[in-house]
Amino acid sequence: MSAEPEPGEARRPAFTLLGSGGWIPTQRRETTCGLLSLPEALFIFDAGTGLSRMLEPRFREELAGSREVHLFLSHYHLDHVVGLFYLPGIFRGTAVHLHPPAADITGRDPEAMLATVIGKPFSPHGIGEMPLELLIEPLGGGSHQVAGMNVAVRRQQHADPSAGFRVDDLLVFATDTTSDEETAAFARGAALMVHEAWIDGIEEEDPETEHIAREAYVAHTSARQAAALAAAAGVGRLVLNHLNPLRGDGYHRQMLASAQKIFPATAIVEDGEWLEL
Repeated sequence: MSAEPEPGEARRPAFTLLGSGGWIPTQRRETTCGLLSLPEALFIFDAGTGLSRMLEPRFREELAGSREVHLFLSHYHLDHVVGLFYLPGIFRGTAVHLHPPAADITGRDPEAMLATVIGKPFSPHGIGEMPLELLIEPLGGGSHQVAGMNVAVRRQQHADPSAGFRVDDLLVFATDTTSDEETAAFARGAALMVHEAWIDGIEEEDPETEHIAREAYVAHTSARQAAALAAAAGVGRLVLNHLNPLRGDGYHRQMLASAQKIFPATAIVEDGEWLEL
């Protein structure tokens, strides 16, 4: 972990989860949103309620200057896209490159999906009419050059297909996905992997709770599975993300302990906690 960057400090790559929770925002954890601060760009992953933290002074500083802003969407579930509604309030006067998953990832036309999410009568503006400069640039599977960085995208298995992202050797962002050995190959050697962990995995060991694991694994990953993927990938660090809001701190501490037995360099972080890369 590292301290929050000082204003004017030479920019070094750093990552924070603006929202580390899934499904329902809580006072402690907003829904999924990650911020990768790079010398030449800001990369934002998912637009959950955590995107609202960009209004805080310490994150407004990140928007200062002429860095490009790129917002990557893993999929269209509401807890990951509700923050699109906030874009004019946060980014007015700033060009935002919005990267929804292309049809080869989700099987759906991205512009049609965005028009469904942000459009009348649910929004005062359609996605193409919002009062800011919004450039819609879908990303399909494979490698892409984005703001001078290599961004790899792969299709993940979820209740609806989702996209996983890798930025050079800095970051792998894999949320809302089942445990998949291909994720380990995708993440090989990355400095940081941010991976969802919806349950601990201990549920598998008790016939009374085994059904919880079985139901979760249709669309999600356990902390133990995420740790095993991190170990197989040889990543530098693992951060557990998309935590279940119906579980308390004690359960999350248990998740962390379970994961650390498999991959010691595992952490659960608070929203807004910086990690220097």
